[in-house]
Amino acid sequence: MDGSDRLRLLERAVTASTNSISITDPSQPDSPLVYVNPAFERTTGYPAEEVLGRNCRFLQGEDRDQTGLGELRAAVREGRHCTVVLRNYRKDETLFYNELSVYPVRDENDRVTNFVGVQNDITERLRTEEALREIRRAERRRIARDLHDIVIQDLSGALQSLRLIHLQFKSSGAELDFTEELEALGRASSGLRSAVYDLRHEKERPFVESVESLVELNRQATPEREVRLVVEEKFPGGLSGGESVELLRVLQEALTNARRHSRARNVEVRLRTEDGDIFVEVSDDGRGFDIASVRAGVGLSAMRERAEGLGGTFAVYGRPGEGTRVVVSIPPENDTPAPRRL
Repeated sequence: MDGSDRLRLLERAVTASTNSISITDPSQPDSPLVYVNPAFERTTGYPAEEVLGRNCRFLQGEDRDQTGLGELRAAVREGRHCTVVLRNYRKDETLFYNELSVYPVRDENDRVTNFVGVQNDITERLRTEEALREIRRAERRRIARDLHDIVIQDLSGALQSLRLIHLQFKSSGAELDFTEELEALGRASSGLRSAVYDLRHEKERPFVESVESLVELNRQATPEREVRLVVEEKFPGGLSGGESVELLRVLQEALTNARRHSRARNVEVRLRTEDGDIFVEVSDDGRGFDIASVRAGVGLSAMRERAEGLGGTFAVYGRPGEGTRVVVSIPPENDTPAPRRL
């Protein structure tokens, strides 16, 4: 295939693409659009003749206070690739969320001659994600309500009855000691009340504060075990509500596994960052296990799905007799997945 055939094939591919594609010329004043494909016209509602020669900022309308714009300008200024999500407006003024990836095109002298923009309308995806988050929030509220109205009430009733029986036997001189049982029920009741509070308020509280509450809950549940929290200096003070909730659920599952299965004397929760990524780790000095011989259960699968849902990774390390370490890492919130290739 000679050069002209390759050029025609490339033109047909770009024209047929369902991704909106635009090309700008930074050598001209105000870096105007010099090409848009039919998908761009369909997505924005603007025909090519109305946009060629204009800077594509017109798609933002008056909505210029956007976090992604600073990153986009810096990438263009430095001649590098970037991906951002912007609020854009169609010709009929309806809003759509544009996942925009910009790629520099260089000549044989490594000089940037053009920028190619690949736009992906992710409005429906974001709406679906928000609807799913609301379903999860409603489910957590329902669970909290049920725990409070049913489980805690029954547990509190049992605790009061046991205390009454304990006092009756004690006053009669009978040798019957319910001290340990009463303490266990008291811890369970306190723990459930804390869990209900966390379910109702987890999205309103700073992430680190929620982790502190979760660690304290585990300390109360297992006073014979030391549960330590380490927050490294550069760990961000706040995460988005969605990230916070999902990471808390991973931590909760990891701590529950350590409490039930590890037989550890010491458990450590560590929050740290590395190369911009956020790391959440739970390690213990318990009996460990042979990872290769253990089938991933619902708990491990759920933790992995939550981590991957945030664009991150999930890993479990351990050997028999050498404890277990659970590690979740997620990218910074403003990092977005790369667009689909043409």
